[in-house]
Amino acid sequence: MKKTAAFLTALVLALVVAVLVHSFAGYTVEKENSGLGTWTSEAKYASAAVMEKGMKENTLLVMGSSELQHQKKTPYHPSKLLAGQGFDLMLVGAGYYQSLYHATLMAALDQGMENRKAVLILAPQWFRKSGVKPEAYASRFSEENYLDMLENPGISKELKAYITDRTKELLEVDPTARERICYYEKRYLEGEENGFEDLKSDLYQSFLREKNRTNIGLRLWWEQLYGKLFGGKKQESAEDSVKTAGPLDFEAARAGAAVDGEKAWGGNPFYVSKRYYENYITKVMDEVKDEGIKTGYSVSPEFEDFECFLKVCREMEITPLIVIAPVNGYWYDYIAFNKEAREDYYRQIRDLCEEYKVRTADFSDREYEKFFMEDTVHIGWKGWVDVCEAIYDYARE
Repeated sequence: MKKTAAFLTALVLALVVAVLVHSFAGYTVEKENSGLGTWTSEAKYASAAVMEKGMKENTLLVMGSSELQHQKKTPYHPSKLLAGQGFDLMLVGAGYYQSLYHATLMAALDQGMENRKAVLILAPQWFRKSGVKPEAYASRFSEENYLDMLENPGISKELKAYITDRTKELLEVDPTARERICYYEKRYLEGEENGFEDLKSDLYQSFLREKNRTNIGLRLWWEQLYGKLFGGKKQESAEDSVKTAGPLDFEAARAGAAVDGEKAWGGNPFYVSKRYYENYITKVMDEVKDEGIKTGYSVSPEFEDFECFLKVCREMEITPLIVIAPVNGYWYDYIAFNKEAREDYYRQIRDLCEEYKVRTADFSDREYEKFFMEDTVHIGWKGWVDVCEAIYDYARE
């Protein structure tokens, strides 16, 4: 009898804890001014449904990859420079979030995007011969977003089939997840019914959504608490007059960025941060000199994935801004990835954007602008100011 009572007590306590965690997580993701939009976390990216809760009529979706994780403590990052400018940001980006993920996310977010605008920052290194690697894609894949994409009536069966085929191809490294994708394909694209399997799937999907929601809520709460307790000293900037509210002075921001970039530089020949130069470049300089990037950026399945993104925008009647980011010309010349090969990549991107009649912010001519890049591939001090200005102009049209 005592064991039974102890078991029932433990069960009740577990249920109470579960209810409290569920309620607390829900409150965190739904409360006003939660910081969800500018929070760059892989937890957030797993759930378009949660992201929708932080999107309003003036929210601008800004997607990219690892550049959004860089320079977050400087006043030039979009989360800082564009704050208080009459529109909110929903930032989505970390390493290996590429065209296919963003196409799926856009289709999943459809009903939550009152503002039919979106920004995609293209990184040249996405377009290697292999495209996104299966292991990388599997680590970033959101099953919840994929399901919401399938259930979006505004996306054509043709596009859903493309996303499904590419997803199955890239999930070859995760057979269990791939098996579920094959099941979803039969159920949602081919209309097959299987009573018991469908019931199991519905239960699993409910569990998946609840797990993502709870994970996001708890991690967002911890992120905010940690920031308040251990945020540390604000990074000093040469341009303290760069504000997060009121009219923006991009020229003043650009001047400050040039000074901050020079302070971080340290005199290396590639105009990258001193920390990056000492921690990475000096260790590989002899190995990579004149080695190039054997596969280049001109032939890649990423081009088809990017075109899929543009097709999703067209079907959803979204007018995107495509930011064409450069590489660091000094470094790419050093490794003998020649300018002609780089220009072929830029040309293909421009041609696709022209074909789909989408607007671009083309910074491919900034490869040699000092302090435009932070390192060999990531946007830096001056680069972020120029990208933010392009986003600002686009958002306020």
